[in-house]
Amino acid sequence: MAADTAWRGNQKLAELNSVGKVELDISKADVLKAQAEVSANRALIGKCQITAPFSGRIAEQKAREQQYVQPGQALLEILDDSQLELEFIVPSRWLAWVRNGAAFQVNIDETGKTYPAKVQRIGARVDPISQSVKLTAVIDGRFSELVAGMSGKVLMAPPQR
Repeated sequence: MAADTAWRGNQKLAELNSVGKVELDISKADVLKAQAEVSANRALIGKCQITAPFSGRIAEQKAREQQYVQPGQALLEILDDSQLELEFIVPSRWLAWVRNGAAFQVNIDETGKTYPAKVQRIGARVDPISQSVKLTAVIDGRFSELVAGMSGKVLMAPPQR
């Protein structure tokens, strides 16, 4: 940086009593000013990079390059695909035997394959009209061909008595 070079040169000249105190102070002020500008620009650039709050896949880009956005405006829709969830309803009478962690299979329409899954949460309310309850489950394992939004059939049966 030129201001830094000038200041160092003036420091050497000051040691030889070949530069005035005012010139030395001005060159030091120029260095401090340049450092402040660099810091301000780094802060500005820091606002140009946004880190996602979690790892995932981009589902939708809501803002484009060179587009001005307001603070708080969504730029991307990111899906956390580390654990793919399944949501489905079952008859409420299944509450007699369905438990968290229960293993079952799910056949995914888009792939034509069957995958292992396990119950993660059981709904807190029974729908009185349909007499059903919502279950949430997760695919048990990582399968690269699966993506959010796929559909399929749950293969679950009561335990044999």
